Amino acid sequence: MPDEDPTAASPGSADTAPAAILRQALAWKDAAADVVLATIVRAWPTAPMRAGSQMAVRGDGVRFGSLFGPPVDARVAQAALDVLDRGADPALGVAVDEATASTAGLACGGALEIRLEAITEGDAGHAGPLRAALRAIEDQEGVVLCTRLSDGLHACLPASGAATHAWAAEARDRARADDTGIASVDGDEVLFQVFNAPLRLFVVGAVRVARALLDAAKLVGFGVTIIDPRPGHMQAMPFPGAGQVVDDAARALRDAHLDERSAVVFLSHAPEIDDPGLAEAIGSRAFYVGALGSRRTHAARLARLAERGHPPELTARIHGPAGLRIGAVGPAEIAASIVAEIVAVLRRGDGGLA
Repeated sequence: MPDEDPTAASPGSADTAPAAILRQALAWKDAAADVVLATIVRAWPTAPMRAGSQMAVRGDGVRFGSLFGPPVDARVAQAALDVLDRGADPALGVAVDEATASTAGLACGGALEIRLEAITEGDAGHAGPLRAALRAIEDQEGVVLCTRLSDGLHACLPASGAATHAWAAEARDRARADDTGIASVDGDEVLFQVFNAPLRLFVVGAVRVARALLDAAKLVGFGVTIIDPRPGHMQAMPFPGAGQVVDDAARALRDAHLDERSAVVFLSHAPEIDDPGLAEAIGSRAFYVGALGSRRTHAARLARLAERGHPPELTARIHGPAGLRIGAVGPAEIAASIVAEIVAVLRRGDGGLA
């Protein structure tokens, strides 16, 4: 029976992160070991691990990562060894009964469909696309690893940009939604495995709403950085878990290299702080730029930017007043409305409620 690597992790732990699984699998391969990568292709709705979750199995049975728990993982590992030994079917169906599911705290079991693939080198091999995906993850660049299920053909495509591959449009849509799963493209079933860059939120203005926004944004997975050129404002309030930059907003945002996974919110209500930062943000690749204030304040803000030569197609990028129109009262509700709008823009490309 295959053994479990002492460093292997249970579902949901930090060591099941995509980079950790790929890094270990490729390290084994580079050490001349036989390696099989087991990937969940389909899972029932309440399964603890979703499509795209992976476990690496070495030729001697040692495994890294987890797809469900010890009984299921051991069965998958044995099937992986059969792929190496006998060239067995790379598609594995696993039924998880209620007794096994209850050990994971689930009310009911279900079925997992798992793809088992030996990592091979060469033009038609799996190793090249896996290495490309790992490099992108470690460089914090979004990438989608695509696998045609009928024959294992792979492509590693950017999560954004102008790739011309037949699967590129679906890959971009999947990346926007953080949605790993199967889609039919030109009659082929393809697994789109999304490895997105981290979500980042930059908040200009160390004010009370910024403190509430930090908590709300962290809940949905954003890394948060607070920017304010006024040391006294930064020191007056704790921002646990956030990066803190005491500097000019425009310079700080320029140094941050805003990308398609970056959002920026301006809260200072001080034009001398916000306006230069807004000019930097609207010309960047940030997917969301918002600024707090009344409609009158926002109209004045747009007028000032226009006077400084910023064209309407760029100033129109500013969501102002920032946040969905929910009648928010107080910092916590304002923060909730802003995060909701940011998520709407991220997932759907708009800030509407419909």
